[in-house]
Parts: sequence; C-alpha cells; structure tokens
Amino acid sequence: AVNVSAVNLEEPDFSERVLDGLARHGVSPACLALEMTESALMRKPRAAQDTMARLAEGGVKIAIDDFGTGYSSLSYLQDMPADVVKIDQSFVRGMEKDERTHALVTTMIKLSHDLGHRVVAEGVETEEAAQMLRAAGCDEAQGYLYGRPMAPAALADWLAAR
Repeated sequence: AVNVSAVNLEEPDFSERVLDGLARHGVSPACLALEMTESALMRKPRAAQDTMARLAEGGVKIAIDDFGTGYSSLSYLQDMPADVVKIDQSFVRGMEKDERTHALVTTMIKLSHDLGHRVVAEGVETEEAAQMLRAAGCDEAQGYLYGRPMAPAALADWLAAR
C-alpha cells in the first residue's frame, strides 16, 4: 500500500504513469493498493474520481484513508471506486469507553459493507476495541495492539517470530 497525495490525484497522467510503471516492472496491478485521504479526494473531486476510476479499471486497489475526518460526504463514498475504507483512528481510539463513538464506528462499518467496501480500523490499541470491531464485522485492524512502527531489520525479526 502506498499513500497518494492530493497533488498526485490532480496530475492528468498519474494513473497512466502508475499503470505503465507496474507493467514495465512486471508487477500485477492487484498487488498495489493506493491510499488516498478524504481531504485529498475532495480537493478536486472530479479529477480525483476520474484518476481513481482509471486506476481501478487497471486493476489497482483503492483505499480511502482516514475516513470520517474530512468531508465524509456519503455521495462521494457511493460514487468512488474504492475497495477499502479505512476508519480513522480518532474514532477507533477510546471507542470502548464511549457508546456514541462505538455506535458511530459500527454504523460506518455497516454502511461501508453495504456499499461493497472492505473495512480497516486504524488505531487499535486495546484488545477490548479489537473485540468490539470484530463483533461489528470489521474486516481488518491496524494499530499499536499489533505492532509499533519499526525499522526494516526489526520488522524482519518481528515477522520471523510469528
């Protein structure tokens, strides 16, 4: 997965350069996921949607990152060719202590599933939050509960231990 900036989404040839690069290096587009924040998508929504559509048609996976922190327009969520919605950590952290936040996250998961997206919860720090997310049907989770940022050598050791 690679983060993409708003500037990239506005480049008229961005999707072609990505797809050409994948082909040149013999990498299947399905092996690449591009993560775009809501705020980046909403800066120039039409250009972003066109770019995402070309990438998705080419087989690249698309993820909406930090969902819930930007504009959260349900119409753009419905229209964007995204495979994954990543619920922002600001909703996930502490959800086990706040019924309203828990209800909101559960609704975000259901809505995303109803629109055909996989859901990743960001910022999972406690086993209780992880259990609540599993119960709500969240597809994947990431956060300090599973691992902290680490250098490549430390990552190799961490993976080998699992």
